[in-house]
Amino acid sequence: MFSPAFAAAGVIVADSIQRDVYGMIQAEGNVQFSTHGMDVRASHVRFDAESQVADIVDAKVTTKDGHRLDGKRLQRIDLETFEGEDVVYTLCPEDDLAWAIKASSARMDGDAGTFTATHARFEWAGIPVFYTPYWSHALTRRTGFLMPRISSSTRRGSQIDVPFYWAASPNWDMTFTPRQMSLRGTMADIEWRHRSNIGEELLQWQGIQDDVTGEKRGRLRTDMGWRLSPSIDAVLDIDAVSDGLYIADYALYDGDIKTASYLTSNASLTWRDGSDSAIFSSRYQQVLGGASNASTLQVLPRLQTRNYFSIAKQQTIQLDHQTTFFQRDIGVSGLRTGIRPSWSLPWHMQGGAVSATWSVLGQGVGYQSQSFTNTSSSYGALASSLQLEATFEKVFAAQQWRHEIKPIVRFDVSSASDQSSQPRYDSSLLPLNLSNLLQGNRYSGWDRFERMRKVSFLLAQALQTKDNAVVRNVLEVQFGVAYDGLQETVDAAIAPAPTRTVSNLLAELVWKPHQAWRLNAGGQFHAPTNRWVENHGGISWREQAQYFDVSWRKTDASYSQAAESVTVSGQVNINQRWSANTFNQYDVLRERVIQTRLGAAYHHACWDFGLEGYKTYQVGSNTLTDIGWRFLLTFDGLGSFGGS
Repeated sequence: MFSPAFAAAGVIVADSIQRDVYGMIQAEGNVQFSTHGMDVRASHVRFDAESQVADIVDAKVTTKDGHRLDGKRLQRIDLETFEGEDVVYTLCPEDDLAWAIKASSARMDGDAGTFTATHARFEWAGIPVFYTPYWSHALTRRTGFLMPRISSSTRRGSQIDVPFYWAASPNWDMTFTPRQMSLRGTMADIEWRHRSNIGEELLQWQGIQDDVTGEKRGRLRTDMGWRLSPSIDAVLDIDAVSDGLYIADYALYDGDIKTASYLTSNASLTWRDGSDSAIFSSRYQQVLGGASNASTLQVLPRLQTRNYFSIAKQQTIQLDHQTTFFQRDIGVSGLRTGIRPSWSLPWHMQGGAVSATWSVLGQGVGYQSQSFTNTSSSYGALASSLQLEATFEKVFAAQQWRHEIKPIVRFDVSSASDQSSQPRYDSSLLPLNLSNLLQGNRYSGWDRFERMRKVSFLLAQALQTKDNAVVRNVLEVQFGVAYDGLQETVDAAIAPAPTRTVSNLLAELVWKPHQAWRLNAGGQFHAPTNRWVENHGGISWREQAQYFDVSWRKTDASYSQAAESVTVSGQVNINQRWSANTFNQYDVLRERVIQTRLGAAYHHACWDFGLEGYKTYQVGSNTLTDIGWRFLLTFDGLGSFGGS
């Protein structure tokens, strides 16, 4: 084996290499060399050292991205360009040629990023699928038509998309997609993308003259974010439609199946300096389902800040502030300003196994409200809490198992003025659960603050095992309860006075008998009526790319809004290449399928196929459903055909 250096191609390895006085290099037998990220193998190569032109016999050229050009005789025109006759082009592994383009002549230009061929035929599994006298496609990002997409549904009919991609410059591009729907007409879809050293922007617009409604309909979406300086970020996310039924009619690709009741648009400017921060933002909500948007509450705009002030060694006062202007066409609008100072004193012993935290918090909120008349109002609240917790553990079975018990007790007292006459914008009383049991005030937002003389107790247990230095929780159990000695409400319209001092009993259990399995169950037990008012459960299995999930949740009207639903999803590998997947969500109370999907997928080293059928109930649209199917056939390096 000889391996002399070759200036432009790196190192040539061959059974024999010769160079004549004219600068011609001949390499024979198992020839291998690399040139500008392309690996070349051949039986015989003849190089011109000066022009870099090379004749290659029995050539196999592979780019760093996996593009492969094989030919009985190829010519290297320059360091990145190869051409020849009777060639085969593919991205498939050499030992599994699932598809290939075979042409009488072809040219692969790495510099321009193109592959062109004449008298080309596309073969799949060795069977000619179609023939074309001329073929061209991009090896890299390049302007041109993309593969069409087709699908069908009951709301749009048969649908075909023909995307055109415009690679305008290295940092921005655009896709224009005419979309023909047999039941609706032709939609224009334009998506513009830009990237710079401070951020990224995406702007998408869709528009159609709807053949069914006879109206012009459209949608505008943005996804933009900028880092203006090390401490300042800006975000602009818009999602707005011409009417509340647009999503129900035109929920299209990329998982864009909407079951939410609102579309939300946000804009924000954020400043951070260490722990201090300030956020100036706006939020606009658009109700879906064809209902009027006049009573929908908008945040236009909001300023919130958080600052920390040192008062002693490792002691700080946290000061939160929020000023929001709420606006809507029907209902109460106005300005709300709130300030919330808080201070905590932590204490630890036994290496942190026993700890206590005493906290003091104040809240003052003022309103300038407008409905039929302009009014000014305010309220104040002062709260204090003491939280005690300890961790007890036992290690046994040669340190392979560990049992931990962690009791937590929290005492909350507060004094708050009556708030029943105050406006209520974006706040509500959150139902008691294990997440907010140790929270104190359970009102979201700033509109209300609880009166409390409350004791909360949480007991958490965990059983852990260690296998090869990997720790896994086998069993987790939590029990919680709260005792309210005051039983006073600040607004009876939101939270009627409780009839008893002791809350529901909260419970949660998670069992992981194996790394792949997880079972959970929990809820709240109402002792006076001897029934569970909120309960949920589930079982899941995950192993590599396969999974199976079943979950169930039921809520009684006495706890929150009455609801019951079952969700089943999963994916299973039928063999090394085929898999099946499903997702199903069922509303038990309304006896209605919210969303169901069933699909199959095939994965090959150089191509993929997926087929999916679906039925979706649009939550905001009363009774509208969409039933359809879509498929996606993707050839690596060539693009995709079908609908995603």
